[in-house]
Amino acid sequence: MENRFYHWITGRFPQNYLIKYPFRGAVIVTLFSFLFTMLYDPLNFHGNQIFSYPQLMGLYCFVAGITVYLLTYFLKLVPYFHSEEEWTLVKEILSILIILFGIGLGIYFSASLIDPQTPQWTFHNFIGSQTNAYLIGSLPFLFSLIINISQKVHHRSTESTYSTEIEANPVDIAEEMIQIKSKLKKETLEFYPSQFLYAESDGNYVMFYLNEESEISKKIIRNSIRQVEQQLTGQPHFFRTHRSFIVNLEKITGKNGNTSGYHLNLEGLSTEIPVSRQNVAKFDELFPLKA
Repeated sequence: MENRFYHWITGRFPQNYLIKYPFRGAVIVTLFSFLFTMLYDPLNFHGNQIFSYPQLMGLYCFVAGITVYLLTYFLKLVPYFHSEEEWTLVKEILSILIILFGIGLGIYFSASLIDPQTPQWTFHNFIGSQTNAYLIGSLPFLFSLIINISQKVHHRSTESTYSTEIEANPVDIAEEMIQIKSKLKKETLEFYPSQFLYAESDGNYVMFYLNEESEISKKIIRNSIRQVEQQLTGQPHFFRTHRSFIVNLEKITGKNGNTSGYHLNLEGLSTEIPVSRQNVAKFDELFPLKA
């Protein structure tokens, strides 16, 4: 149970729509926050001598939208948050918290220009800005997060159903052992084709994910993904979907995406494997034959 939970929160997770598309996210946050404050006035604000209430809220919401765009853009420059293909639930939640905190800071510092009559630079106002940012700004992010969690659970359920069907109808086929040679002379990795789920490149190493007696194991060998691909040329069911991934087509339980790229669901795994744009056409030729 603990391993499944750990794998679920650290495995690949769909990126929040507002983070994936920074400009659209900024527009959504701006419009949602403005409409929310107009319909439901949760902040008990009023206009001042310079701006009416709608104008005041519009300016604050605009600041929130600009903050979302800038923070999302700069987060993608940070190595930890850079790759959408390595996105996890932990990164999702952490990035949302960072963005909401940034919105609070933006509101706090812009208040001196937007509403100069209100006393500024107080701890009370700082807490108020953060509270408003988390209460209102979090809603559009949470909406996208809930949708992604629902999709993740659905895919997990599909994987479990597929695994149950396989266990109920086992096929005993004689297989030839695959041997992967390492750059280290004395290091080799052996497994049967039916055990192989996928391989992922990690610097000078390749991580193999195998299904050994209904348990998912990870084996690491020093080699490049290109050399591993060459050693697997005799396996027609193995396909390099991405510069960093090789997948067993017979272990695919589902896919989502479009011509810009797919994400594959594999038997017994919550991790999604990417198919790059340039490999989509070739994948579509091969996968229907294995479905």
